[in-house]
Parts: sequence; structure tokens; C-alpha cells
Amino acid sequence: MTTQETRAFRWTPAHVVGLLVLCTAQVLDGVDVTVVNVALPAIASDLGFSEAALPWVINAYMVPFGGFLLLGGRLGDLRGRRKVLVGGISLFAAASLVSALAQNPETLIGARAVQGLAAALIAPMTLALIGVIFPSGPPRNRAFAAWAASYGVSSALGLLLGGALTDGPGWRWIFFVNLPIGVVLLVLTMLFVPADQPRRRHHRFDIVGAVTSTAGIGLLVYAVLDTADHPWGSARTIGLVLVSAALLGWFVMNELRVAEPLVSFTLFRLPGVAGATIVSVFRGSAMFALFYFATLYQQQVLHLSALQTGLNYLPMTVILVAASALGPTLVRWIGIRMAVVLGSLLAAGGLALFATIAPQGSVWSNVILPSLIVCTGLAIVIVPSTIAALNDVPQADTGIVSALQNVSLQLGGALGLAVLSSVVTTRTTDLLAAGESPALALTSGFGVGFAMTAGLMVAAATAAALMLRDHGRGERVDMSRLSQPGFDE
Repeated sequence: MTTQETRAFRWTPAHVVGLLVLCTAQVLDGVDVTVVNVALPAIASDLGFSEAALPWVINAYMVPFGGFLLLGGRLGDLRGRRKVLVGGISLFAAASLVSALAQNPETLIGARAVQGLAAALIAPMTLALIGVIFPSGPPRNRAFAAWAASYGVSSALGLLLGGALTDGPGWRWIFFVNLPIGVVLLVLTMLFVPADQPRRRHHRFDIVGAVTSTAGIGLLVYAVLDTADHPWGSARTIGLVLVSAALLGWFVMNELRVAEPLVSFTLFRLPGVAGATIVSVFRGSAMFALFYFATLYQQQVLHLSALQTGLNYLPMTVILVAASALGPTLVRWIGIRMAVVLGSLLAAGGLALFATIAPQGSVWSNVILPSLIVCTGLAIVIVPSTIAALNDVPQADTGIVSALQNVSLQLGGALGLAVLSSVVTTRTTDLLAAGESPALALTSGFGVGFAMTAGLMVAAATAAALMLRDHGRGERVDMSRLSQPGFDE
């Protein structure tokens, strides 16, 4: 799309509804990562979950979600992004119905796994479709800001909805509510999200790459999540990590040899793709740690209910939306690189403030204020890092690059949280053994976790400063290379 066409772009109700559909689909994915957290005790009581099996209500979603993201992204590039999005939403709604009707642990865990697979089809398509529907410059940047806001609020919204529905009509409604949303999304997608045509009509699908990447990433996520029951040094965990490494090594070797790889590693020669991927790893660690440790602190130390904990995330949700809207403006004022650096350092400052929490004190000073600072920083990072990732990428690869950003976020979150949780547990256990009160021991452990997470966001700022290009300041960011033939208008 030319600069003249970009300037001639006018937002219409159809554009607004289409963007709303894509953002809502992204929220659906994110909400179901956290919505079950506060419902776990009720689920365990109703379905008879053992203590060892209960975490797999969450893990069964996360493993296929992380494992199938690359495959989902490339399927959209090859088969059509709207087609894959429709399939993902349909599968997600069906799995939600089975989850809501589950009468035993096995059924619920299986349905959650299918939900995770569907989410891996939906997530990269929401971002990739924005990249091809909206023209470069302010229209696309505003669309990215809306997507970033929806992505940012989804985790907090999941905790809020989970608490309200569990304490209200019951935990099954955290799944039932997905059905009408899914049906409406399907109808609106067909009406307001234009069908795109894949650029390559004749292609060879990289079966080996799809199998090895999906199995390798899925196994790695499984191994990390399983460290709650089997320590890092156990034979089981070491074996899983080694098998995962072998599969991923096979994947890399295969991608370097085949003519049409699942992931072209030449993409990482683009500074924006490489830099944004690294930033996403650290950002994922920070997001997962924030919600996990803050939730445990409120419930285990401050003794708040599930609903009270969820309501405390409401201000965070508001600030995520507001701060995400600043993204395009900051890019014009200070450029992509400095916007990511600023947001990362702001998030690090909020996490450092979280590290000073005490066993007593107000919810405002111990939870809400630092969480607002962290979320402001994280929200500022999302838009410029997304622009950086997709800025120089050909349209044919927007799906896979979008998937790479999601994979790095999920792996960063899973790996980071596993390591940080281990440190927090060790610190808490040592203090309990020394005779400290449970409240003080837990608070001290969480403080160490928050301090380490602050260090990760400083690392994100460093990576952004070194790897991202500082274009965009004072100009309309040129993403015209995304607007190539292949989208039927």
C-alpha cells in the first residue's frame, strides 16, 4: 500500500468492528490462562482432583498453547489467516462446552488441552490480521495499541472474572461464558474480517519442522511446569529437558536444510525481530511473576478472598488500557528503541517497589500502587516492540513472526516463573526453618522474587537499547512492507 493510499485511509464502522473482533479473540485466549486460578479449590472439591493433578487444569492449557504456536502461525500464512482464526474459535468454543460439562478430572484436563491447542491457532492470527488489514502509519499503530491493550488486560480480567463467577453462579460458568462469546465472534469474523489469500498457492508443508518444533517446545513447557513436583535436578526433569533439546536441535538442523522451512532463520537477521523476541522473553517472565506472586501474597499473607483479590486487579486493567494508548505517541516522540527502554525501566522500578512489601500494611501501598507502575511500563513496551517485530517482515511471514512473539512470551513466562518460584520457595523454607513466622517468611520470599524480576526487566531494557533500531521518532513508522499483495480488499 502506497503512502498516498495510507493517507487516504478512513476508519469506518466495519474497521472498528473488525478490530474489536480481533481484540476480543485475543482477550479470550489470555483470560483462559488465568481465569481458572482462583477457581481451583472449587474445581478440586467438585471433581475430586488430587493435589498432584490439580495444577494440570492450568498446565494442560499451557503446554499445547506454547507447543503449537509456531505451527498455528505458519498455518495462517499458508492456508489463510481468517480461515485459521475461524477454526481456532470454533474449536475453542467446543472445548469450553466440554470443560463446563466435565464430570471427572480426566475430561476437564483433556478439554483444557484442546482449548490450549485452539488458543495457539487464535493468538498469532489476531496480530497477523491486524498487520495485513490496516495500512502502515497511524492506522496500523492505533490498531496495534488496541490489540496491546486487550492483550494486557486479559490476564487481570481473567482473575477478576474467575473470582466473580466462582463466588457467584459457580466455576462451570468460567467455561460456559465462552460459548456465546465464541458464537458472536464467529459471526462477526465472517462479516467484518476480510478473507486473505495466502501468497504461495503451491508449497510443501514442512512436516518435520512442524512435528519437531511442536514436540520440542511442548515438552520443554511440560518439563518446566512439572518442576513443581519433580525438582530441576531429578532424573525425570533432566531427561525431559534433554529430549526437548534434541528435538529442538533436530528442528534447527531441518530448518537450515529444507527449501520452505516452518521458520526461516533469516528473519532473525532483522534487528527488530531478534530484539523484540528477546524483549518478549523477559516481558513474559515479568507478567507471569507479577500475577503469580501478587495473587499468592494477597491470599496467603493478607488473607483476601478470591473475589477481593480479583477486584484489586481492576485498577491494573484500567491502567493497561490507558498506557497502551500511549504507545504510538511515544514512538513518534522518542522512537521505538527508547519507548521500549522507557517502558522496561518503568516496569523494573515498579517491581523493585514490590520487593519492599511487608506482612502488614495497606493493599494500596503493597499491591495496587506498585502493580500500576509495573503495568504502565509493560503496556508501554507492547506497542513499540510489536511494531519493531513486524516492521520489516514480508506479509507472507507475518503469521510466523507473530507466533514467534507469542512463543517467546510463553516460554519466557514458564521458564522465568519456574526459576523464580524455586528461589522464592527456597527462601521461604529457609526462613521457616530458622523460626520466622509464615507471614514474614512468605513475604520475604516474594520480595526476593520481585527483586529478581526487576532485574529481568533491566535486562529487557538493555537488549532493546542494543538491538532495536531507533526509527520512528518524529515520523510515521513505515510498515508498508507488510502491505503487499495477498490480501483481498
